[in-house]
Amino acid sequence: MFDRYAALFGTDTIRRLRLPGSSAGIAACAAHWTMDQWFGGRPVPVQAIAMVAVDPALRGSGHGSMMMRSLLMEARQSGAALSVLWPATLPFYNRLGYGRGGVLCQWSAPPAALDLPAERSTAAMFRMADPLDAVPLAALRRPVLAEGNGLPERTEALWTLALCPEGEPAELYRNDSGYIAVLPPRDQRLTVADACLPSGSSLRAGMRLLAGFRAQVDRVAWCGGPDDPIALLAGDGITLDKREEWLARPLDVTRALEARGYPAGVETSAEFRLVDPLIPENSGHYRLEVAQSAGKIFRDAQGSGPAAEIGIGAFASLFTGHASARTLWRAGLLRGDETMICRLQGLFCGGAAWMPDRF
Repeated sequence: MFDRYAALFGTDTIRRLRLPGSSAGIAACAAHWTMDQWFGGRPVPVQAIAMVAVDPALRGSGHGSMMMRSLLMEARQSGAALSVLWPATLPFYNRLGYGRGGVLCQWSAPPAALDLPAERSTAAMFRMADPLDAVPLAALRRPVLAEGNGLPERTEALWTLALCPEGEPAELYRNDSGYIAVLPPRDQRLTVADACLPSGSSLRAGMRLLAGFRAQVDRVAWCGGPDDPIALLAGDGITLDKREEWLARPLDVTRALEARGYPAGVETSAEFRLVDPLIPENSGHYRLEVAQSAGKIFRDAQGSGPAAEIGIGAFASLFTGHASARTLWRAGLLRGDETMICRLQGLFCGGAAWMPDRF
């Protein structure tokens, strides 16, 4: 996996922590790159982190934390507003200010459960396409990015991971409104490598395609969000096999709040005090004013109303839409006057945060 990531993302994305004057060599390493991730209908510049590793003989000595802090500062200085990763462990990243950012749900169902009734199955047929040409797929996928929270605007390397997850190209099918890529059936199971079915027509065509494998497999597996449309339409036998969480860490709170989008037709303001022990520049009082789906931040300009109070990890969950303001308030992670909690609830409402790209 390390060699493949190095080849895909480039060796210049890999950072190594070496111990001065020691023969131990590399104490820790990680890969990171920048991309856009969509929240509230707008792209936010983020740092993606993968392959975090510490020499087993040196674990517990603070080397992993030292390397991560250096990565976060580098990304902040280069303009990233947020850092995202898939964790192997929560406590380590929680101490660095990461909070739960969103989910990835792994669903499965027997092919027959995806076979819609005849009156609902009229749709343009899918045709085979070139899985090594992601340009038309990106065009189909782009409108979907603005509909939810958490979807990344894929780099070339991420497209390769999505369409060639095991090194070989998946079988790609598409029509004019969507696409679906599947891996060769294995052990009576068909796995969807990637899919974008944004319209009713493409959704019905995709489900009909998957149902057509009933003679070859017993189950079809795919990834999606908690409100996945295939899961909503599927019949008997569908299961949620696994639910994973990815983490987010705000690097520049002002930049992040002014980059993301907000609900249309909402014009209001909210105030909150933020605590960030690792990046002191993020700590302080914020006044967020929203109009025409855009936000403007005023620092240290306290208004007449009482401000809410929140830590950086809980703020990450609020920002991405993974947890609502009221949920955080009930959990004791967001404190403040109920009026301000309601304002934050309205500003950060939206689709559940999820991301299909595992890195």
